[in-house]
This record gives sequence, structure tokens and C-alpha cells, in this order.
Amino acid sequence: DSQLKRGILNICILQLLKQEDRYGYDILNIAGTFPDTDESTIYAILRRLNKGGLTEVYYSEKSLGPQRKYYKIVEKGKLYLKENIASWNEIVRIFHELEIM
Repeated sequence: DSQLKRGILNICILQLLKQEDRYGYDILNIAGTFPDTDESTIYAILRRLNKGGLTEVYYSEKSLGPQRKYYKIVEKGKLYLKENIASWNEIVRIFHELEIM
């Protein structure tokens, strides 16, 4: 169950990053979609995605507060996302076929 959820979170986070670059706190909003997911899990996934070369990190220009750390999806991440969405769609298709049986 936790591995499945982590895989889904990877896809969801990358999908958010595909729409636009985001900072960690902004990404935490999806944690509400997964009620038993805490902050540390989201940040661990962000670190893992970055370490895996699926995202890049950069810092915001100076502002009134501390600099924000932004995450940006890179080509390898876009390919990973595309492949995993295709896999997910295949799983859903098979599941629906089983429902009909």
C-alpha cells in the first residue's frame, strides 16, 4: 500500500511540476489529497526525484523573506511521468476489464 501510494505521489508531484515550477510548501497542498501523508513524506519524495535526475532545484531571487527553493521537472522527469501515466492507464484498463467479468 505504501509503495503504491509513493508511486502515485511521484506521478502527482511531477504532474504539478509539469504545469509550473513550484516550491516545497506549494507542493504540500497535495498532501491534503492524501490525508495520511505528512510533510516529511512530500519533502523526501522531492529529494528522491531530484537525486534521481527527474527534477532540478533553483532558488528564487531575493525577496522580503528567505529565498524559496523551487523544483523544476527536466526532460528525464517528463519521460518518467509519461511512461508512468501510460502504465497507470493500462492498470486502470485491466481493472475495468476485471470488473466486467
